Amino acid sequence: MPLAIESMDVRKYDVVLSISHAVAHGIKTHKNQIHISYVCTPMRYAWHLQDDYLHLHHLDKPLIVAAARLTLSLLRRWDRESASRADHLLAISQWTAQKIQQAWGRDSHVIYPPVDVDRFSPAKERGDFYLHVSRLVPYKMTAEIVRAFNELQLPLVIIGDGPEMPHLQKLVKDNIKLLGYQPDEVVTDLMNRAKGFIYMAVEDFGIAMVEAQAAGCPVIAHGKGGAAEIVQDGMSGLLFQEQTSRSLIEAVLQSERIKLNSKAAQENAARFSSKRFRDEFSNYMEAAINSSR
Repeated sequence: MPLAIESMDVRKYDVVLSISHAVAHGIKTHKNQIHISYVCTPMRYAWHLQDDYLHLHHLDKPLIVAAARLTLSLLRRWDRESASRADHLLAISQWTAQKIQQAWGRDSHVIYPPVDVDRFSPAKERGDFYLHVSRLVPYKMTAEIVRAFNELQLPLVIIGDGPEMPHLQKLVKDNIKLLGYQPDEVVTDLMNRAKGFIYMAVEDFGIAMVEAQAAGCPVIAHGKGGAAEIVQDGMSGLLFQEQTSRSLIEAVLQSERIKLNSKAAQENAARFSSKRFRDEFSNYMEAAINSSR
């Protein structure tokens, strides 16, 4: 992928915008061009989620892991060097800005990504079930969520698919429904009616958590990464500090006692609207271009 991105010829353009979660920031430009890179994260599999990715792709075996780690070490070197090419760095969250500083040694400006908050219409009467929407991969911690709700014996609906599905099918009890992949209209309907949205992963941002709040569904999430910026603790949701089923259980029980406010969740989500993004991004682009003249 680094070779592919470096081989692209963009010399005829005055401004190059890259949106990068791995290599797009490595596009090569010349001194008369402006390169603005909007960064989701420095490549996760080479930096802070290296061990998770090695395990997920079965590269943590004794005969393979040394070669895999060497390859990732070379990728990190390329990643840091290529990041110096961009004239301006934007980050999707303060969490990502910290990762950019740690990995690349550069400052970045935060503009939260756009979320289609207007597609949701919160139900006047919420249902009696909790909802979790996610890709079913290990770092999303869905198995821990299942263990928590097995103990709570409260209704939980899980939407998503991935390599963790067979493992989860063996774990779930009768109070949990595994629906697999569902189209947007089904996800929207369930978010509009759910009493709470459960999330446990450490995300760079976390669009699903914003969508849930736009649907008037308070979020109960691990208070690290993007969740700490998206959820107003005690108002639009609850943040728990340990990434364990026990900590989640305590947070769910607390939410049952205090009755989180659906209206507060919806109002909080408006901070991440598509219009807000367009305005911020356009203003930044205009300022960056004008400053180079």
